[in-house]
Amino acid sequence: MNYKPEDLIPIVAELSDMYTRGESTSVTYEAAQHLMEAVIYCIREAEQVSDNLPEDYNTNARILYEAGFNAVIDKVERTKEKYKNLISAFSSYGNKNLNDTVLKAIPGFFKLYSPRFSPQDTIITMDYPTPVPVTGKTGIDAIEEYVDKLIAEQRYLASFPAGYVEEVLESYTPDYKNHFFNITEIIQKNRPR
Repeated sequence: MNYKPEDLIPIVAELSDMYTRGESTSVTYEAAQHLMEAVIYCIREAEQVSDNLPEDYNTNARILYEAGFNAVIDKVERTKEKYKNLISAFSSYGNKNLNDTVLKAIPGFFKLYSPRFSPQDTIITMDYPTPVPVTGKTGIDAIEEYVDKLIAEQRYLASFPAGYVEEVLESYTPDYKNHFFNITEIIQKNRPR
């Protein structure tokens, strides 16, 4: 993109004003830096959807930011729908970490996530490990990929007969309910050949 970095300053100033609700004309250096990161995150989101932008998007930081912010909002809504799909047939197979991650942490993300002021924040640690970890992404980008991986895992585990997953986990370690491991990896390592 060909916007000028100084074109981001008025956007950060507007965000600062919204952030302080107009009660202050200044924010800390750290807060300003955080808001600049928010603007840059949104602009990167706009770059991913650049086919849907007006012709002068390439040089207009404001258009890029607004398009990116709207892309973040769209991604949040899409990820919420995916999450609803995930929990519609969700099973933790008795594993507390998987249960807490899906039923507590992810809803916590949606509750606390701020697309306007902190779209780059992932907020949760995604404690339940997926076979291929989410790397190089933050914010809603990381959460969407994480939810996608959890959906794929749930589909895979649901393909086994009722009780099979718990039986394999129990034979792997009797206290599997308290472990922080990936269930699919245990199933794949212990499947009869």
